[in-house]
Amino acid sequence: MVDSTQLLAGLNRKDSLIFHSNLEEARELTDLIPNLNTQELQGATLWFEGDAPTHKTIRIKQYPNGHWVYYTDAGQRFLMTDPDGNPLHEAEWVSVGTEPAQLVRVRMQLDSREWVGIKPKAKRFTTHINVTSQPGWKHMKLDDLRKGASQAWQVPFTEVKFFYGDDHFVSTGEGEYDVFLDKDSLYVLTDGTFEKKMFISHMFSVNWTRLDLIPVVELFQSTLAGAGGAVFEFIWGLFEDQSRDTPLAPLRYRGLPTYPSREAFNIFNAFFLPGGIPEDKMMDTFMDPGTSNEIEWTPRENPPWRYFDEEQKLTVTVQDRFLYKAFAWKDPTGLPYVNISRGGFGPCGRTLHPEGEKLLLKDGAELRQCTLNPKWNASAGSASAKPPAPAFGWRQLFPDGVPQVDPVKLLYTVPFYPEGEGDIEESATQPLVVDQILQYMEETDDMQDRLDRVESVLIHTLDTVTSGCVDCTQKRQVTVLYGDPEFAVKNAQLLWGHSTGMNLIDNLADVKFLSEAEHVETAYQKKYDMAFKWIPFMYHTDRETSEMILRSLMDVLKPGGILFLIGPAPLAGLFEHYRLKVLRSDPVEHMPYFRQHLKMCPENSINPYMTVFFAERMGN
Repeated sequence: MVDSTQLLAGLNRKDSLIFHSNLEEARELTDLIPNLNTQELQGATLWFEGDAPTHKTIRIKQYPNGHWVYYTDAGQRFLMTDPDGNPLHEAEWVSVGTEPAQLVRVRMQLDSREWVGIKPKAKRFTTHINVTSQPGWKHMKLDDLRKGASQAWQVPFTEVKFFYGDDHFVSTGEGEYDVFLDKDSLYVLTDGTFEKKMFISHMFSVNWTRLDLIPVVELFQSTLAGAGGAVFEFIWGLFEDQSRDTPLAPLRYRGLPTYPSREAFNIFNAFFLPGGIPEDKMMDTFMDPGTSNEIEWTPRENPPWRYFDEEQKLTVTVQDRFLYKAFAWKDPTGLPYVNISRGGFGPCGRTLHPEGEKLLLKDGAELRQCTLNPKWNASAGSASAKPPAPAFGWRQLFPDGVPQVDPVKLLYTVPFYPEGEGDIEESATQPLVVDQILQYMEETDDMQDRLDRVESVLIHTLDTVTSGCVDCTQKRQVTVLYGDPEFAVKNAQLLWGHSTGMNLIDNLADVKFLSEAEHVETAYQKKYDMAFKWIPFMYHTDRETSEMILRSLMDVLKPGGILFLIGPAPLAGLFEHYRLKVLRSDPVEHMPYFRQHLKMCPENSINPYMTVFFAERMGN
């Protein structure tokens, strides 16, 4: 029998509830508890009003593994916690008249104890179309407009019709329409509330009252680690709640377009079972944006369950008694420990192993012993084969030692873009620029011959995307001058992980991450076959400083050396003077990668003078 103190543990924690309506729900529920009936059903315990548990009468549920869910008097979950009452997510619902309660916002706690949140229908995008110039326009129906959009966007017609119902077309005159689309938004909640939020991405709008799709997160590279799992934890719970009386139809991954990846499939598959497609064709179907919506996803009986351990400062994830991962709070690496006994790799070699009553956390030569908490219901495991040790660890990319970092800031080393109107900041612009540099390389006929001659590389002030500038398929001497320690650590980890996965770790033996403040003068006294350089925005209007930077790059490049420089457009007239031949150049605002970004965030703007220059050093 559960006593009332344990029953109310989640409701009484100061960090569990912040929404006013939920605080009211908690007070009412506390008073109501003595009058609730109890019943066990399929291993779970239900507390409910009336004679029988239904979607609208259940007020508290405890899953067989000990997790708690609390429901409003309208039957909507407003809080889920782990067995000790640590909050996993809090949702705010509002009812208007006789309409079903609508989700207003939800916040979810990550393994790192940071928070993310979703606000439904946070943004409405409207486009005006006029078809009077098209042949036969007087006889056009809305489906004809949808077919045109389907062809232009290269997405299935069914998807256009799903997102653009008839009510999304507002006639403004003969042959003219305002067409709107609402989207949900995902945020980082820097203080755990929506008062201080940072935009992550728009999402295709979900009917949260009656789930109808798995949403596309458009700027998926902007999400914090663990955000996807926390969102799916909430979606899985809603699916179960909403299927209690009348089963929900399977969910489909839908968007205009979708962005399938193996990582996306893996996280979907952790919470939901894929079906409707022959198993041998499942992955090919999912990886094709034109067919990924054909897979039917139904919830697994046992999803990943998360537990927060206050004493050991850990968050662990367990599924079917298998302890998948553990995250140490305020960890200076920002990486989890992963159980590799079923295959795979731990991030940067960080692994865990349950053994008896102990949980062993291993990071290179470091070993931390924790207690295997019985509440986690994780099996003790068995001895597993040790993966072959790599030639060296990611920390060895820093010859002066890994710089000290802020563990929280390290978690935020992702590109953040404006939610609406606003200029994209430098750090978020750099990923768009690197994509363009790689395109230049692919489109240059003799690029492979040029790269074959490259033995030494300088990378300077491209902190956000350093790993994208290092070709781990070749062994080269690479000098990375960094200014931001958190981005340096993140990129060193990414580079190490990528090269290890390709079994190319030996090629990083001569890659060195060095502090710009301590090594810039020494680095610029050497000669290089290739250089990547970003001129900071604050110097774009300073002609003298920009020219000095260009001159210094000419001095460090060997004859025939390759230069990728991102700087102000007026520099174009100075390259020849400094014996540099421009092979390609484009303003960033004209690049296809920025144009693609505008399809997702059309109100964003970018520094119009910023230009990517692809050049070579001439003569001696």
